[in-house]
Amino acid sequence: MSGLALLLLAQIAQPPAAAPDEIVVVGHRAEDALAACLARSCSPAEEVEASLQASVEQFAGGRYGVARKTLQAAIRRNRDHAVQLPGPVSSLYATLATVAEHEGDRELWTASARNNLLILRRHLGTANLATLTEQLTFGDTMLGIGQSHAADDAYRMVQRLALAAGHPAMAAGAVFRRALVATARGDYRTARRLADDAVALAGPDDRRLADLRAMLDARIAVTRGDDGAIDALAARLRQSVDEQPRLLFSEPVFDINFASNQDQWHDSEIRFADVGYWIRPDGRTAGVEVLRDAGLGQWRSGIVKQVADRRYVPLSVTADHPGLYRIDRFTVRATIGTPIGTRIQRRMGTLTTHIVDLTETEALSDIHKRRTAQQTTTG
Repeated sequence: MSGLALLLLAQIAQPPAAAPDEIVVVGHRAEDALAACLARSCSPAEEVEASLQASVEQFAGGRYGVARKTLQAAIRRNRDHAVQLPGPVSSLYATLATVAEHEGDRELWTASARNNLLILRRHLGTANLATLTEQLTFGDTMLGIGQSHAADDAYRMVQRLALAAGHPAMAAGAVFRRALVATARGDYRTARRLADDAVALAGPDDRRLADLRAMLDARIAVTRGDDGAIDALAARLRQSVDEQPRLLFSEPVFDINFASNQDQWHDSEIRFADVGYWIRPDGRTAGVEVLRDAGLGQWRSGIVKQVADRRYVPLSVTADHPGLYRIDRFTVRATIGTPIGTRIQRRMGTLTTHIVDLTETEALSDIHKRRTAQQTTTG
């Protein structure tokens, strides 16, 4: 699956470089707050929120196993409260799915994504907007593990339920995702037809979906050798700085699976890097910096290049605006499995890269504020 498809689903001044000896430190404030909450027997609503915050802090700190255990413990304590708290309890499963993805536990990843959806179906109904949104997310998960047919089935179900319930915008989003599935299969004729159907469902006032269709067309054009398609599209698109940055184009991270020493990656270690970068007003990235490297080694240069080569939708700001600063977590890992002839689980197979935006997490908010303040001062 192309980086563009996965990320479609979420200038003048040069930003200052990071101090070479800067170290990112993630504290335990949320973890301590959870412990205090449990000690005073806080309400289920408070405890679920505290557990979510603590798990995000632990994940940001690279303690994936601890984050997983925090979420699993919270689920055991609170799953019986799903009737009163369907959204919060489903969020525990959704967050666990993200942690399991980065940890490499495919079985837990898919089971958690499914449980997230089942709770909302059971307690909110199949046609509820929150349920339909998580049905789309479940389809995204299926696409992420290479199950394109299952993903298309999930999107098709949302399309049908949303139309029946009078939610054309939701149906349009489902149809556009089906266009992405067709693109991944190389069926560009079907992809374009589905993208057109999605725009028609959304209506003439939905500019965002029209932009997404144009982005899809540009990506297809690039695969056919039109290197200027992205530049031409960037020249006419704009987005507000208050919106989530929209990716126009990216290449996959350079694959080192051919390396002769890759067996050392099939151990229990979690290897990740946090990468900070600016999105300039023209949509290009600048000032790419590795804020923290936890054992990525030879993957580091490929990750930096991937971020440096990204193209985003240009920002609707003046030329002297500093742009947006973002922080992405890159995890490189093999999948946890059980080899034939043993019952002992281990990492096996090819290495894959998994990316999540950490910009808005409390754990990394301080460095985000510092970078933005530095640019505002010096720009």
